[in-house]
Amino acid sequence: MLEALTYVGRQSNRSDGQARRIEILEATLRLIVKEGIRGVRHRAVASEASVPLSSTTYYFDDIKDLISDSLTYFAEKTLWMNKALEQKSYGLVEQVLLEKQSANSLQVKDFITSQLSQFICEHIKAQLAHKDDRILEAAFHEEALRNPQLAAAIRALDNSFISSIDNFFRALGSHSANADAHQVLAIIKFLEYQYLIRGEINETEVFDIISTTVGHIVKALQN
Repeated sequence: MLEALTYVGRQSNRSDGQARRIEILEATLRLIVKEGIRGVRHRAVASEASVPLSSTTYYFDDIKDLISDSLTYFAEKTLWMNKALEQKSYGLVEQVLLEKQSANSLQVKDFITSQLSQFICEHIKAQLAHKDDRILEAAFHEEALRNPQLAAAIRALDNSFISSIDNFFRALGSHSANADAHQVLAIIKFLEYQYLIRGEINETEVFDIISTTVGHIVKALQN
């Protein structure tokens, strides 16, 4: 489950004010895709959003607040993709419990490896289909090295994802669930980045890499 992030810029109780604030955040995300975080300036955002400069400075007097809230807004918009993987994974736990009733330990582990590898590969393929979102993720992570406020938000997101994967492996009987979670998330992020900069995905290669990684983890699961 995603840990709740907090908006730090000025809020509005009026519907038109909320709409304008979203226009500003959407414009900020477009600018980051086109120019990177360094392209985010009040005047540039106002121009991109087609709003008065006074609007951007009203809601975000500090540019760091605008960048931080853009990350929160982006995370809320894209959460569904991680939830989809989470739901498939927990559905797998239920299938495993049924498999254990009629299959031996090795067959069950082969089943887990195959199904989980397929889920992860489908997730990576879906992520790569949203190139701008991956560019935004990379830009936010890079900026977090210089921006403590943004770094705290990034850590909160990463910890939420790690916790979700950790719980999944615990449900399967792992004695090293936290390490397993870090390993899986790391390989997902690495492959997303590699195939993003290559410009195309080799699905066979991805499946081989994922299934090897997952296979080592599943092999160590409690029977």
